Amino acid sequence: CNYSGADHEAALVTLEKQLICPICLELFNKPVVILPCQHNLCRKCANELYQVCDTTHTHTWGHVDGRFRCPSCRQEVVLDRHGVYGLQRNLLVENIIDAYKQECCMPRPKGFLIPRCSAHEGEKVNIFCVTCQVPTCSLCKVFGAHRSCQVAPLTDVYQQQKDELSEGVGSLVAVNDRIQAFVGELEETCRSIEVWSQQLILKSLASVIKKKTTLKCFQISSEQEEKSGRAQAWLRCYGDSVEANDKLMERAVSSMEEPDMAAFVQVSMSQWVHETICPTLKLVFVERCAFESALKSIDFVKGKQKKEEELTKIIFYLKHCVCWCVSKD
Repeated sequence: CNYSGADHEAALVTLEKQLICPICLELFNKPVVILPCQHNLCRKCANELYQVCDTTHTHTWGHVDGRFRCPSCRQEVVLDRHGVYGLQRNLLVENIIDAYKQECCMPRPKGFLIPRCSAHEGEKVNIFCVTCQVPTCSLCKVFGAHRSCQVAPLTDVYQQQKDELSEGVGSLVAVNDRIQAFVGELEETCRSIEVWSQQLILKSLASVIKKKTTLKCFQISSEQEEKSGRAQAWLRCYGDSVEANDKLMERAVSSMEEPDMAAFVQVSMSQWVHETICPTLKLVFVERCAFESALKSIDFVKGKQKKEEELTKIIFYLKHCVCWCVSKD
């Protein structure tokens, strides 16, 4: 049996109440007979009840002509010619009585002590003083300190307090379940807040990146327009220089085709070549190198003062070269 000491004692007391004969007020003695109303009696007690009658047939249990009333429910029981021996035995109750007696005779578990009254030696504590809120014995109620107090059976108080404790545990379980559900909701809320925060951060970063990208695109477009304009200016300058050089080459070729030697010498070709063609070619070569250097160093984000000065010089030299060549024409 897995009962604790108090549980075991209470169970035995409850079982004993169910096994008490309503006539002799003791445990059923075998054989036990069952009445038609399903109540039980010792056969001996049932026979005594059947046999007892006076001349006026006014016995307490009302026996008249093979009839008597059940002492528990007052239902009339009709007997046949066999009397109480014609009633069926209740073997189940007899077996339960045997098991109960065996259980009562078993040695108590080690450490199990039946509480005894401190005021009356040997008396078992079997009632509970409701007024003083302490368990006590029956003698204390009759002769002792609790004779004027309100008392209740210890088993009833035990069962009541056990039920109250069980209800309290059930309430705690219900409260704990609600708390757990609330904790789950809070955890879900925390996860939702975290996801919402991450999404907000991503949106903010995307907005910042978009603004920065728009600004940089605008800056790059501005730089592109500025640098492209300067490159177009250089292109026009070089185009003018090429056109001037073409005219210069035509004059040189025309001079070389002059059949009159005197006229050719008079032009002083050697001096013309060194002063017109060579300086022009040298200037174009120098300015071309400077142009390539400046073109490679173009910065679309932030221009440098030194490069601006070099590009200005290139444009100046190209214009000077073109003007110089045109003036020769």
